[in-house]
Amino acid sequence: MNKLQLLRSTLLLSTLSAASSQAMFDDFVPPPVCAKFAPIKFLGDAEFVNTDNSFGEYATTGDMSIGQVYSAQLGPNYPNQFPVFANIFANFKSVCVTTFDQIVPNFGAPTCFYEFQIGFCRVNSAIIYPPLEEIKKVSREEVISEEKILYALEKGDSGRKRRTQRDTFATDQAKDVVAKDVGEDLVDAFQIDDKFAKNNEALVAQVCPNLGCWCPAYFDCKKGGFTAHGSGPDPIEITGGTRKLFGAFGQVR
Repeated sequence: MNKLQLLRSTLLLSTLSAASSQAMFDDFVPPPVCAKFAPIKFLGDAEFVNTDNSFGEYATTGDMSIGQVYSAQLGPNYPNQFPVFANIFANFKSVCVTTFDQIVPNFGAPTCFYEFQIGFCRVNSAIIYPPLEEIKKVSREEVISEEKILYALEKGDSGRKRRTQRDTFATDQAKDVVAKDVGEDLVDAFQIDDKFAKNNEALVAQVCPNLGCWCPAYFDCKKGGFTAHGSGPDPIEITGGTRKLFGAFGQVR
């Protein structure tokens, strides 16, 4: 049985630090991260489980519907939701349980439990981007770090006109600070050329005055999982997450 579902996620994600095995406990707690996505269509197969082997066309108490995987489908909101999100990846699996006998006219939604896997990056609104076709997969080691780009954007024109020795050292050092996401050796990037430099003069003057460098296309990429449960038609509650979605909460509609 094929099922087509819509996802509208309102997520408030808290990337809390996990306990370390080191002698000194890291008590730093990052600030919450908020993300709200436009509807995304999912397609997958669900198997009906007649737990009590009852007869009839309506589900009875305890019957289940199990969906091993629902995959997000290409569309206007997937895998990109410009100008906010890019490179969205999402799928989920579910187990739904009928909580009372479905007898005319008393019908109701089952209680469902979900496991989502999701990843996404953010588009930086301070950058005037080149055409989408110029964005390539490039080795992370060849790309200017996010930290260096963000630092330069924060400094703006003042950073270009009055760069102190300390500022120069900070931005140069930032080039070597590369965010290491497990298993991600290639990142989306574009090469800084004359046209990009003309549209982003202050940024290019600080990070790549001679042009030719690779600039990260997207920022603050996160990947992880979260669980949710609830009964329709109300929104389902997000009850926790893993990896960069650790401590996730919010709702899915």
